[in-house]
Amino acid sequence: MRPCVRRARLPTSAAACAVCLVLAAVAGACSIKPEWQRVATGAGLNVAWVDTGAFRHLVIANAHPDRHLRIYIEGDGLPWILERRIAIDPTPANPLLLRLMADDTHAAVYLGRPCYFGTATSGSCEPAFWTAERYGSAVVRSMCDAANRLSLERRARSVALIGYSGGAAIAIAMRSCTLGLNSITTIAGNLDVEAWAKYHKYSPLVPPVPAETASGAAVAETHWQCRGDRKIPPHITDRYFEKRPEARRILVDDCGHDTGWERYRSRIRASGDAGRHAAKRF
Repeated sequence: MRPCVRRARLPTSAAACAVCLVLAAVAGACSIKPEWQRVATGAGLNVAWVDTGAFRHLVIANAHPDRHLRIYIEGDGLPWILERRIAIDPTPANPLLLRLMADDTHAAVYLGRPCYFGTATSGSCEPAFWTAERYGSAVVRSMCDAANRLSLERRARSVALIGYSGGAAIAIAMRSCTLGLNSITTIAGNLDVEAWAKYHKYSPLVPPVPAETASGAAVAETHWQCRGDRKIPPHITDRYFEKRPEARRILVDDCGHDTGWERYRSRIRASGDAGRHAAKRF
């Protein structure tokens, strides 16, 4: 016997109105641009894509001619929903590094990470590339391939990598495979992936790419850290600096992991070519 279900009937005019509201909502949702696109459009930046054969990468670039190229690498975005369910699209809702790159007056490129910015459903992508293997060899290799192609197209003589949060881990891992690299600058960087996972009681990343295993030619390093950062507290990166005493460490206040960095943007850019010295506090 089928259960008795009472179905409410709307008057014809009310039903038509309801349908219109639903269609309007759907159309409105489809017309909403992602935040990265709004920032890029608002700043008059060029949007393109580069395919390395392994992954497809978003490329947002300015038109400034310069033989020194700054390549910006965003953070991890939203790999998990409430740290329990894997996100369908890990693209950051607040592209902090794109905002910092938008008014760069030198040649600059914002290089998207594999499977981000609407490419998560592409054939080469799977959730591992924005969760457990987000800093893995496949990701790093494709990032280097994309970065090298961009630097060659622009005939850059030198390259600087600027990485934010998890993007810092990738930038450091790119040390040995980025052509013309002369500096790495990080902001609130995940410099010790193992210590970060233990601090938050996360499962270890598989396979992790510890920063200390990166090899290659000597590259100047400057790492900006916020004393009030709760996501990546500076003290959990101490081991990194013990192993790399030549790295420059700059500690600042009045900020958080993803707030307050705008006031330091000009100094962050300039620090990429600055000399190496002991930890400094502005």
